Amino acid sequence: GSAGCHSLVQLLSCVDHGSVISHLQAAQCSIGNGGVEILSQGFHRGLEIMDISDNGITTDGAKKLAASLSQSWPDLVEMKIAKNEIGSDGVSAILGSLITRGDTNDSTESGKNSSLQNLDLSYTNCGAEGAKAALRSGGLHSLRLFGNTIGSDGFDAIAPLLRGGHPNIENLDLGGNNAEEDSVVRLLDSIADKKDASAHSRLAVLEIGGNKFGDKAMEALTRLQSVWPDLDVAHDKPVGESGWKEEDQD
Repeated sequence: GSAGCHSLVQLLSCVDHGSVISHLQAAQCSIGNGGVEILSQGFHRGLEIMDISDNGITTDGAKKLAASLSQSWPDLVEMKIAKNEIGSDGVSAILGSLITRGDTNDSTESGKNSSLQNLDLSYTNCGAEGAKAALRSGGLHSLRLFGNTIGSDGFDAIAPLLRGGHPNIENLDLGGNNAEEDSVVRLLDSIADKKDASAHSRLAVLEIGGNKFGDKAMEALTRLQSVWPDLDVAHDKPVGESGWKEEDQD
């Protein structure tokens, strides 16, 4: 529970050398918003990985965490806050505390956290606005947005932010979002829309399973792979209009 977070802070904020641990695994510990507020106190130099998934954290807790990210967590590289109903406002607050595409990497000047590279926002009810905020990141290398049910409207909203790929995100998980095939096609075509021959994208892995994927999406994937041949796209087996999967054919 949240009471145990007082002891954790003592381990994370030792006076002489910051955190005595580099990895904090605190998933399913029922710490709630109160625990997050406690953890957000102090200066946790040396803590690199934190998992606070499935802890009953809501928007208020996410905002408390966001307010501390630029000062309390200078070495944090990976954070999992999955399975907490922090909503679009909570997700946007967290992303607002990280550098965006237009920021410099000097977090001192920008007042934002530039150390965080891997962020798991699965099952956070982030909505389309939260997903858009996440894709505006300028420092993330890995982003999981699995199971947020942003649907077709969400895919259409984030497609422009993925035009020509992404300048810093290497692994992007958009699985389990229940988008219809037409929106999947538009998203794939947007990634394939390479602005010019010198355009650069670091996107290496795209996961889109759990969204409708049929013949039209397969054609869009072929177009995408002709532009970005090294991009690995994980998707469901193509399903035709009649409902059969390709492997069901004779």
